[in-house]
Amino acid sequence: MNIKFFGILLVVAFISCEKGAKLTKDSKETVVTGTTSILVDETIFPIVEDVVAVFENEYKNAKINLISKSEGEILQLVKEDKSKIAILARNLNGEELQYFSNKKIIPKITEFAEDAVVFIAHKDNAMETVSIDAFVSKLKGTSNQWKQKIVFENPQSSTISFLKSKLAIKQLDTKEVFSMKDSQELIQFIAENKDAVGVVGVNWLLQPPVDLEKSVQNVKILGVSIPAIKDGKSFVKPNQSNIADHSYPWTRKLYLLNFQGGKGLGMGFASYIAGENGQRIILKSGLSPIKFPSREINVRGSIK
Repeated sequence: MNIKFFGILLVVAFISCEKGAKLTKDSKETVVTGTTSILVDETIFPIVEDVVAVFENEYKNAKINLISKSEGEILQLVKEDKSKIAILARNLNGEELQYFSNKKIIPKITEFAEDAVVFIAHKDNAMETVSIDAFVSKLKGTSNQWKQKIVFENPQSSTISFLKSKLAIKQLDTKEVFSMKDSQELIQFIAENKDAVGVVGVNWLLQPPVDLEKSVQNVKILGVSIPAIKDGKSFVKPNQSNIADHSYPWTRKLYLLNFQGGKGLGMGFASYIAGENGQRIILKSGLSPIKFPSREINVRGSIK
């Protein structure tokens, strides 16, 4: 056999094996190959799941295992060094950054989208809007007017920490506020009860899993009262443009935190989700990307 031809066969065989290689525990991890796990804030799980699905389809030798947890659980696991990559609905605060700095750990933080915290009710519930003042009074247990129950996804959820920070509330009235196990259970509860208002990440309503679609059809998103009149309305709802320009008041940024300290899948996925392809997926989801992807304009025919 011709030596040159034999060499070409070896190269072709090598490339074919690389493309068809199966992942194993010993597979070397790079920015686009290998296996890793990412802790994901349960309240924003659907959008991350969508981006991972496309990423894995594009990079056949990469496998990302998503682990859904509450914000509180994620932060504890990261502090215990039980996970190297996490996705949260907020950035680390000063105290948390100092904690990792003291351990000589500097996480790589990637901002990639904006989400909204929304109020939902049964579609036959008479409520259409929520007054923030009335909501705060209800959380504090000082309201005698609002009879609806308030339900969150989880006692350690990021929506609770977001609202406590946003509204400067240290303690919620446990007689007025209730929690479920997760967002899916919360939406199912609201879909079956007309006397409750749920607080949830809007992504679960925009991209519900198949087994939740029927429940989502039985709930509605409530408007939030605003002091100024906009477009003839005294309330605002969380559509994509209102999230992007912050006219909807309860938006929050989403972050990928990478503690790997090397060029692994965490770095590759962070670049992907914040890059052109990842931002397109986020835009299509109904959330607001950090960078709006460019649009290609095709001109047909000649210009005279």
